[in-house]
Amino acid sequence: MYLLTLSDLNQTIHTSPLQEPPLVPSYLQERLQLLVKQNLMGLPVEPILNSHPQFQQWVFQLKELSPSLFLPQRKLFVDIPIQAKLDRTKRGVTEENSSPSPQFKVIQVRTNVGLVKGTPRLFEWAIRHPVLTWQDRVKLWVAAEFFEIEPHKLQLVVLALHPTQPAKKVQFAWDSKQHRQTKNWLLTTIERETEQTVVKLNGYLTSQPKEVATAINLNEINLDEINEVSI
Repeated sequence: MYLLTLSDLNQTIHTSPLQEPPLVPSYLQERLQLLVKQNLMGLPVEPILNSHPQFQQWVFQLKELSPSLFLPQRKLFVDIPIQAKLDRTKRGVTEENSSPSPQFKVIQVRTNVGLVKGTPRLFEWAIRHPVLTWQDRVKLWVAAEFFEIEPHKLQLVVLALHPTQPAKKVQFAWDSKQHRQTKNWLLTTIERETEQTVVKLNGYLTSQPKEVATAINLNEINLDEINEVSI
């Protein structure tokens, strides 16, 4: 099994125009996530609130955008890991039995899942642009696979905060076309990165002396002829 996370994928496409420039440094984003998580769990949040002057305003905006999200009886699972197997299926033949390599990929994401009338719905809150990102698409794809539900039954609610502009609540629908496109994008992205890694490795080995690049065959070594080392 070959496990990939959003961080792994981010390293693969870090030069892609799909990447939106961050609105704030990553440490602020991480502290906000921890703040909301502790708030929802009923844990003390004063130290985090006091660490940045805007945190109180952002929490207030989140509660304004989605008051029900912070209700104690809300069926919400915060920052849970979910994963889905990624393979290329064609005419009943899967990647693992048609490829020389038996390893298959598993995409794992962390997300917030609420149950709305028994149906999973994804929730994301962050200091971000109110647009559907590639990370959102991957989370939606994984969620549909993980919960084994039809894509059109899945939705993502984004609470988008901003350092200087009003916060926005946007809701994104999912469907079979987007689901299929995201899977194909994942396959293409991972395969391209794998090919580039192999090319770099082959180039490195070619440039090394033969005795370095060739693997040692232990069967050809006579251990009796090797002198002991005094300690």
